Amino acid sequence: METLQSEISNGFSYVILIIVFGLIGLDCSKDLRRLVSARNVFLITIAAWYLLEACLAPEKLRVFTQTTYHHGLFCVLLCVMSFLAVYHNSQGGIFDTVFRRLGGIDSPRLLWNVFIAACLIGFLPLFYVTEGNPIPILEDAFLPKARWSSIFRRGRYGGVRDAFLELQMFLRAAVPLAAAILVTKRQSQARRLVVTAFLAYSFARALNSGTRSKVAEVFLPMAAAIYWRLSPSWKRRALLVGLPSLLILGLAWSAASVVTRNSGKFDWSAALDADYVGFEMFRELLFITNAVPEKADFKYGHTYYVQAVNPIPRAIWPGKPDNDAGLELARFKGMTSNGQAFLTVSPGLIGEMYWNGGISGILLISAFLGYIAKSWDRVRAMAGQSVLAFTVFAAGLAIIFLSGRSFNMSTLYGLIALGALLILFSRRQKRRRGNHQVWRELKSTRSEL
Repeated sequence: METLQSEISNGFSYVILIIVFGLIGLDCSKDLRRLVSARNVFLITIAAWYLLEACLAPEKLRVFTQTTYHHGLFCVLLCVMSFLAVYHNSQGGIFDTVFRRLGGIDSPRLLWNVFIAACLIGFLPLFYVTEGNPIPILEDAFLPKARWSSIFRRGRYGGVRDAFLELQMFLRAAVPLAAAILVTKRQSQARRLVVTAFLAYSFARALNSGTRSKVAEVFLPMAAAIYWRLSPSWKRRALLVGLPSLLILGLAWSAASVVTRNSGKFDWSAALDADYVGFEMFRELLFITNAVPEKADFKYGHTYYVQAVNPIPRAIWPGKPDNDAGLELARFKGMTSNGQAFLTVSPGLIGEMYWNGGISGILLISAFLGYIAKSWDRVRAMAGQSVLAFTVFAAGLAIIFLSGRSFNMSTLYGLIALGALLILFSRRQKRRRGNHQVWRELKSTRSEL
């Protein structure tokens, strides 16, 4: 790595930041609701995780040369352009079937049944660990604790117990369901009280974990449900004022959480002392582009393969690879103890692209993400017809934003669990409708006889 430079000329980063926000503004000029599209959330993601740090040019960046700095900015710009090129020249469509299933769960009773099923499965491992005692479950959510100290935390290299604990992902699936029930007029007051208690528990547990992904997964579906009930004028105010305010608040919370995460005593004032808030992925991009392939080989998709097989329990596949990008980068940086990485260092979305295939990796993977984003935005019309579809759509936007840190299969677990429930209940609903149709035909035949 290079020695400390006296300063970094960061004018180019401001140019790219203006371009990115200009692209967002141009897209939103005719319809402000486009601000919360997958396209524009991805651009906001790039600005938050990369361009903000590039513009500030902290001391951590001044160990790199100006050439390395500009090369990193070129990678960011290339990612944005490749993403937009495919987004605006493709049709998408891979999520259409899923959202048709969501739209089909329009019955208040059916929506409630799916929620109850998700809760029963999700709480099962928690009650198993506590032997049926609910007090530790509530303490885990509401009592302050150091980050990563939960008794329900899954081990990194676990077996059967850890696979069983992963059923907690159904609680994440229950969040958009609960948010939809909360604002559905046809639901009873008792059901609303139940889902309010569940959302309060989920939000407290996410905050207490100190993990941004968990907080976003709970907060965004709740915010989407509230937004759904607003009048058109208030929706406009929410986008113009509320969304920027939430981004600033989220940045402050992230800073305070990073500073106090090991003490278990959250303090908002700690955000003022933070020199690292967790959104600094540009430095990791520069580290990777500076070291690969001279000091480390390209991964050629291996880190994505590790994430793809991550849902397979290690009890079934003991030899499942565990060297994901976070562990690999920690080892590469020498953050090890007895030869083992004692923490993970996320390479960032673009850094991981480059590590897997250089400039070609950035072009190809950004293009793929452009297609995914177009497919997600394609279902916006369906989401506008169903509050459940809308809360799930918002949950997907949270995943897009969180992916700026790097691709992590675990962020998809909630939607995977919800998809499994949708397949199960939609098939049951289809069979019931079929049986009702047969019964009506039989009655009609009897009347004719």
